[in-house]
Amino acid sequence: MKEGPTYCYLNGKIVTSNKLFVSGDDIGLLRGYAVYDGITTHNKKPFYLSAHLNRFRKSSLRLGLKIPLTDTIITKIIETLVKKNKFDRTNLRLILSGGKTIDGIEYRASRPTFFIIAEKWHSLPKYLYEKGGKLITENHLRFMPEAKTTHYITAVRLQSKRKKAKAVEILFVSNGEVLECSTSNIFMFIDDILVTPKNNILLGITRKAVLDIAKKHFKIKERDISMLELMKADEIFITSSFKDIIPIVKIDKKTVGGGMVGINTRRVMKLFSELTKN
Repeated sequence: MKEGPTYCYLNGKIVTSNKLFVSGDDIGLLRGYAVYDGITTHNKKPFYLSAHLNRFRKSSLRLGLKIPLTDTIITKIIETLVKKNKFDRTNLRLILSGGKTIDGIEYRASRPTFFIIAEKWHSLPKYLYEKGGKLITENHLRFMPEAKTTHYITAVRLQSKRKKAKAVEILFVSNGEVLECSTSNIFMFIDDILVTPKNNILLGITRKAVLDIAKKHFKIKERDISMLELMKADEIFITSSFKDIIPIVKIDKKTVGGGMVGINTRRVMKLFSELTKN
């Protein structure tokens, strides 16, 4: 059944999603000059909100954009949207652009466009969390990976290929080095050591949460990972605000980790579940 409009925010006002309109000459639309962040809720509270807002500000600074509101005000807006939409779990997308263009290529820093989209969270199929999923690989290095921009051309272009392969995500690899997935970070266990890439990736917030909870239970290494090493990993999983933690048992046409969800991955998933319930 088709869902109705949701409550969102646009430039100082709470509006319904069917009335959230951005100008056709907005530089975020015309030139793709915008930053983005995705937040989810647990127990109707924004998860790791301060970390998300900190990353949002860093991304904005990287592009020279100015967020027009304080973190305190943004937090109140998010809380209002969560309350008004009444979802068990809400996904929120924060988007900031430079606003209307000047001659199609410049913008006024003092007049940005800032909006927040609220949506009902939908779980991926249960079997992915219980039995594990598949990744397909693509040779790609994200442009300006340290900033979360709205530049997702490669990810969007490959969605039909991902679906045809029955994969849950697209793993980006560059010069034989494992980087990240299109909207997720990747982890692997090697001899009970939790390893994850650190360079040339967007540092995800769920990634941060996993590192925070795992450091008390596992030895952790943040370092470069080769594709050859990944394929020999004992266990693999990915993390994302909207997906949580998904075990990976296949990459392209090769089974990894014995084709089963590993005991360490299940432990991390349990720790994460406990964290989200607090």
